[in-house]
Amino acid sequence: MNIERKIKLKSGEQVVYVLRRYALAFFWHFVLVLILLALPFFFMFWLFAHSWWGIGLFVLPILISLIILIRTLFLWNKNIFVLTTHRLVDFDQLGFFEVVVSDIPYDQVEDVHGRVKGVFQTIFKYGKVNVQTGNGKILVVVDLVKNPVSVQREINRLRENYLTHLVHHFSGNLADAVVDKLYELETEDLEKIKIVIEKRLRKLSEKDQKIVRS
Repeated sequence: MNIERKIKLKSGEQVVYVLRRYALAFFWHFVLVLILLALPFFFMFWLFAHSWWGIGLFVLPILISLIILIRTLFLWNKNIFVLTTHRLVDFDQLGFFEVVVSDIPYDQVEDVHGRVKGVFQTIFKYGKVNVQTGNGKILVVVDLVKNPVSVQREINRLRENYLTHLVHHFSGNLADAVVDKLYELETEDLEKIKIVIEKRLRKLSEKDQKIVRS
């Protein structure tokens, strides 16, 4: 998978980390697959002695185990959490035909915290990371990642670096920085900005007319 092409990197943006679910978190899935694969062979001769339905009972758990294995590997490969120098991008694959993509610039991130819960997660050091936006519209939960507290720290570090660069960028060329940010906004936010700009232009136009008259 070409991550850079998938998330469409912006000018000057670089991918820092690509996180997937911790493979050990799927331990019981793999145990179930092994049981379903091995079980029919213990009764193979008895099942084959019972005509078509015995063969069917032999094949059925093998097919189920393969479906579980394929689905587990598919979700592991497609569920990715990308940290770039500019933003967070979360691909939450809910099934074979459903995916939710969350794209959050660092200046919209309000709160990040990692959580490890339970004996199994504590022993093997994995858990979840919650990311909350400032406007409260998006809560991204990245589940089953290794060392979630370390991921939290890394997000906060990248956020601080981005905001520091943003402040410096704004202080250098405000107009270009504003234009760059406009491309990250949704229609609803752009409509609000449009109203403000129109009001500002009217005021400036009225001011220029008064200067000309005087």
